[in-house]
Amino acid sequence: MSAAHRLRWVGAEAFVAAPVRPAPAILRFDGDDFMDRMLALLADTPQRLPELVARHESWLALGAPTPAAPPDATMVSQRVRLLRRGRALLGFRRQAHPAASTALALAAPLKLFQPVHQRYYVAAAHLVCELPGLPPRVTAGADKSGFVLRRFYKVANQSVEHAFVKSAGQPGLWVPLAAPSTRCADDEEWLPVFPLNYAPPAGPRRALLGGLIPVARHDDFQYARRASSAQPDGDPAAWSVVDNARALAHLRVIAPWQGLIERAYLSGATNNAELEDPPWDAVQPGTGKKTVLASANDQLVEASWRQLQEMREFFQSTFSELTDARLASGLAPPGRPQLQALLDLLGMATWAAPGPDVPSDDQPQLSGSVLLLTQLYKQASLRAALAAMTPALSKALDAAELAFPEGPGWPDFAFPLVALLGASGPVPRLSGPFRAWPGFPPAPVGPPEDEQDADNRRLELLSDRIGAAIAEASAAGTLVHAAQSSSAARLAADLAHALADDSGPARYALRFVHRRCDCGPLQPLVISAPSAQFQLAGFFDTDAPLRPIRIALPFDTTPGGLRKYGKNSAFIMSDVLCGQMKRMRRMGFGDMVRSVLPWPFHKKLRAGAGAPCGAGSAGGNFGTICSLSIPIITIVAFILLIVIATLLDLIFRWLPFLIACFPVPGLKGKRE
Repeated sequence: MSAAHRLRWVGAEAFVAAPVRPAPAILRFDGDDFMDRMLALLADTPQRLPELVARHESWLALGAPTPAAPPDATMVSQRVRLLRRGRALLGFRRQAHPAASTALALAAPLKLFQPVHQRYYVAAAHLVCELPGLPPRVTAGADKSGFVLRRFYKVANQSVEHAFVKSAGQPGLWVPLAAPSTRCADDEEWLPVFPLNYAPPAGPRRALLGGLIPVARHDDFQYARRASSAQPDGDPAAWSVVDNARALAHLRVIAPWQGLIERAYLSGATNNAELEDPPWDAVQPGTGKKTVLASANDQLVEASWRQLQEMREFFQSTFSELTDARLASGLAPPGRPQLQALLDLLGMATWAAPGPDVPSDDQPQLSGSVLLLTQLYKQASLRAALAAMTPALSKALDAAELAFPEGPGWPDFAFPLVALLGASGPVPRLSGPFRAWPGFPPAPVGPPEDEQDADNRRLELLSDRIGAAIAEASAAGTLVHAAQSSSAARLAADLAHALADDSGPARYALRFVHRRCDCGPLQPLVISAPSAQFQLAGFFDTDAPLRPIRIALPFDTTPGGLRKYGKNSAFIMSDVLCGQMKRMRRMGFGDMVRSVLPWPFHKKLRAGAGAPCGAGSAGGNFGTICSLSIPIITIVAFILLIVIATLLDLIFRWLPFLIACFPVPGLKGKRE
């Protein structure tokens, strides 16, 4: 019987206002108690439903407040509530509510804000039978209702509706629809709905279906990639295992190496203040310069060892045929030219003892601790250094608790991925294996690039070789792709596709959908007309309403007042972190400031030894649990906020927009 009835969707306000519209309504609420308000309104004054329909607003022009639930709604009897309802409905007539003007919608588009902005939006519609009076549809147990979010893209100057498809564990994507009013895409995401039963002013009881619009998922919808066809699995731009491995290569090999290069440039630029010996230092001229650069190179040598660990783990976990023997010999399996090209690049000899005719200023400035390594120049190439970083050596390196050169566990060879040379002017001079690689791509057209950007581009040679070897291994079926790359890499790829399809602010609409599971494939889906088009506001939206946020700082901030607060927030520190914190506590704020000032105000930071807490004592190493006062931490955080914001105002010019204070008479720290 039910299958013979034609079903349709009508709007939320269909039975309290005219005309009956086929599109679902978007109801707006401005409080966290929105469900209580909605239930109270449906129970007592359903004729006010049209007041909830969302309209354009911003924090400069707020919409009308959502009707609040009566304070005594749960404390009065049913008869009293029915009497109130009857009085409110005296003389009620279904008033005509005109649809929103298209011109007005274009000038001031509807924008939905997030819960953090104290806004909630409920999509609402009725499922009815197309019979006189539009009786409510009595659904079967296996029926399914929901609503779907659709996005509009301009394709060939036509606005095409796209469905949001999301598989388990995968980011979503927008798939074009040829017949959006009659079909859903395969695996299209259905958002849940819930019934809201109420009695309209006239006619039978109704079941309004409502669903919370997930505005907080703005980033998921905004930055999802658009599929080029209705078959996303065959999309050539889809994320693949090769893309995943290339992203891992950037994450574990290229980006850390670029970080080392940046660290070297920063260290060299910061230490320029120390390159000239102060006149009162009783040292041989030039000694201070070499000491400073050697200390910086000590850190770069240790960081290079750590990076060699990471690089070897990546290569052997990605290329299954790259065994220890093949890494040591530099010979790839037959038929693998791209992997062989990668090994050839890694095998170039770039680290050797300087000849007698090389000036001191053109050599890496190494400390005595590095020069005492027994196999200092044994590993002449990056591939040899990777082969020498055996699992046993890597394990010993991970077990080191102190900074180089203190303590045991350090390798007996050095292979700095970047090092500071002797003579240094305004721009530090660097050396590294990347400087000797052939095929350096020319500089891009535009303003002249600096040395650091050029060195970063040199690493693109290695990135290209790794990418080609990954594609070759994937084609050969030997690529290991069990590791998970950073979500930022995939987001960057999807965002690039999203920006390529960008045609202005994203426009969305929603449709309600009903599937009659008891009818099988004989009855198609019942899909509503699209709702009013809207935009989704991001977290930081300039139009967003302001949620009241109050952070009460301690009132009495005198020593007498602060001592009364308890200390019940525990920070757990290991013995290693405890030792590192002791080193930090020996440095004052003035020491940190002077460390970045030029001569004659410059003073080198002296952190001292970094042994773990309790090292060498009879009781052995120990960690600590420190209990801190949260009120004092809050004051410190607020002061640091003001200080840092003031310093960064030199760049952002934001102080006029940061803070506005209002006097409060009688708000005293100490009460009499």
